[in-house]
Amino acid sequence: MSCRATRTLIDITAQCLQCLMHSDTESCIKALLDTSVLHSPHFDWVVAHVGSCFPNTVITRVLSCGLKDFCAMGYEYNVKNPKLNSVVGILGHLAGSHFQDIRTALLDLFKWSLDENVNVDEDTRQQKLATVPFLLNLASLSPTLLKAITSDISQILNPDVIPRLALYASDWCKYFNNQPEALIDLAVHLALGCEQGASQIINILLDTSLNTSNVGYHSVNATQSVKNVCREILELMLQEINLTLRTHSVQSANISLLNSIKQELLVIIPLLLNRDPLRVQTAVRLLCFIGGQSSNILISAASFMLVKAQTTFHLAALIHLISNNSILFPVNKPESETMFANHGYFTQVVEQALREIHYKSVTEIQESRKLFENLTILLKWEKSNKVIVFRSKIVTRAIKSNLLQISSLLTKTDNFDLANDIAIMLDLLSMPGKDYFVPNIELTLKLVKAVLQYFFLCIAEEDIIKKEKGIKIVCHLLKDLTCYSQCARVLALRDILVHCINNDPAKYFGAKEKFEPQFEEMLLLHQNHRQVTSTMLAQRNSSVFHAGVIGHGPRRPPPENNINKEIITLNKMLLIDVIKACCSNQELEQYPVNLDALTMVSLLLVELVSPDVMYNGLPWPDEEFTKVTVERDLQIRRTFKDVPLLWTLLELTAWYRPALAYCSVLLRGIAATVMANWNIEEGVALLNVMALGQLLPPPLASIRDILPVLEPNQINTVMRECVWAYMRENVPSPALFTRNEGSNVAWRDTDTSIPNTRFIEILRLILLANIHNLGPLYSTLFFNEHK
Repeated sequence: MSCRATRTLIDITAQCLQCLMHSDTESCIKALLDTSVLHSPHFDWVVAHVGSCFPNTVITRVLSCGLKDFCAMGYEYNVKNPKLNSVVGILGHLAGSHFQDIRTALLDLFKWSLDENVNVDEDTRQQKLATVPFLLNLASLSPTLLKAITSDISQILNPDVIPRLALYASDWCKYFNNQPEALIDLAVHLALGCEQGASQIINILLDTSLNTSNVGYHSVNATQSVKNVCREILELMLQEINLTLRTHSVQSANISLLNSIKQELLVIIPLLLNRDPLRVQTAVRLLCFIGGQSSNILISAASFMLVKAQTTFHLAALIHLISNNSILFPVNKPESETMFANHGYFTQVVEQALREIHYKSVTEIQESRKLFENLTILLKWEKSNKVIVFRSKIVTRAIKSNLLQISSLLTKTDNFDLANDIAIMLDLLSMPGKDYFVPNIELTLKLVKAVLQYFFLCIAEEDIIKKEKGIKIVCHLLKDLTCYSQCARVLALRDILVHCINNDPAKYFGAKEKFEPQFEEMLLLHQNHRQVTSTMLAQRNSSVFHAGVIGHGPRRPPPENNINKEIITLNKMLLIDVIKACCSNQELEQYPVNLDALTMVSLLLVELVSPDVMYNGLPWPDEEFTKVTVERDLQIRRTFKDVPLLWTLLELTAWYRPALAYCSVLLRGIAATVMANWNIEEGVALLNVMALGQLLPPPLASIRDILPVLEPNQINTVMRECVWAYMRENVPSPALFTRNEGSNVAWRDTDTSIPNTRFIEILRLILLANIHNLGPLYSTLFFNEHK
């Protein structure tokens, strides 16, 4: 066009054609095509340039002329006649500036071919029959024309159009040498070459294959035939993609349909959860093909399924989605070590799923639960050892690799149902000491924290069945974690006791609810006005006194615990089970509780209850020394009054002797306050615990049975002269207890621990003074005295 002579000739040609176009358009276009055919491909651009002066007319007429020649020559047109190439060349040159016009012309031609006007001549009817094969041939020769036809294929093919196409399908075969397979192969080839609209093509084939309606079809057989053909085309497309990926390098294989699907994943991925198996299987196969090129797409799709799958069928499809990649692209390793296991795709799938639910709100908690429910199902499948793909322990590996995130989620959640699902999954998982998995210290401690969070959620749960099932899981998990880690045992016991004694969960075990008075802050000016001219004395608190707060009246007592007593009793029993699980014995299976671990419980009780670090030893001092520790003793007694659970914990240490001996300071503090201010319930509970722990030998151990019937002065005498004096002379040392080698039971030899006659005589005299009430007990305790 830079040549003036060429430009002038083309302008003259265009003007001549413009003049002749109104009188004999078809002859003009035919002449252009004939000239193009003679000098193709060098003259195609000239025809296209001339046609750009009146594009709509030229495009329409070029297609019309091409269609007539195609209709006349049929199959041979595609083989021998070069005019089709000229049509393609002309339209290709015009597509640069008039793509939309070409697309409109192609669609109009397609719609014209479906027009069911019966008042047409035979030539027109034959041209209508040849239109679809003609368009298919054009698309096969030009990616540009293929793009024009398929850019929005849902406009062309819809449920109303497909039955009408079925009427002409058999007539199209003559344009393909009467070979239906050739027509289907061409359709497959064109579908794979689509650079856009892949999801529409897939959905059209699926919708037609699964259509249950016969509306629009002339017979039931026609309906079934169309379904079979669509399913065959779909299957051939998938097989061709598979063959291409196997034949060529995965990264170098360039399939337009797959590239289009990558851009339309938002449409394809939801098919993974469809109720129809064919849609799910198709989506899985397509994503498996893409996964070989882009593993991140495979991981995202699998994560989507793992979080949202509602049925076992979809979970099976998930495993196929993940494991199919290792089948397509194996490495030179044993069968159980596929690329899948090596690369850890499922580990990344679980990681991404956890990352996604981490940011979900409370309203989306059901989705988070579904993730762990699905993981639990997969774990059960893996442990059944019936599926080959699970032999490499892909689910177990994935969960163990993400235990840090899982434990973090369990620690933070306050939703019992979610925590319960996580705990069930962890319980099913192989824990330390089994198989090959022993977590590091950091992970072990985080798991302990997480399990304890679940424990307190179970305690707060109102449904008793769920509560007990949850505590059973807690016991299993803590037993596994603490048996192989002393750090985990220390952390678990400390956290349990701290929360059950000092923090809010203590109310579930009968403690008084914590009460923090709330006062509005006063302005400094107002405070100064209230002080007036009073003098601030050193070492004096001017705003608070023991009975209340100045300006706010007396201190309000903490609210009483309003939880049902039976629930509190059940909670205490469950707590004891959990503590025993933390103190489980690894060496001696016939003795489930480790005595040394129970010693740790005793020491922790002393640390948490006694407010003073001094005078916390085992010996009981003279009675006069209680004047020095009176404040601490009152605090200990007040703590036992506010937290009745402490009595249960003391009984636990008393059962597993000699652990109670380490709680000597607590027993001493309660005994001192009982002597100073008698309380029948606390006195009996104290002596009952001491007798159970064999700190008081017979007959002093029976003092608990006589206290309720004694006078106050007699009670004081017994507590001072029998209990306190005996304990002062006989230090409650663990050395007094004997444990045979290989045994986990300790006891105190009664023959070597007989109390001094002075203590027995005092007790006997007290019994004689109350012989009318305690006669049977007297005869039992002092039976040998009268022989």
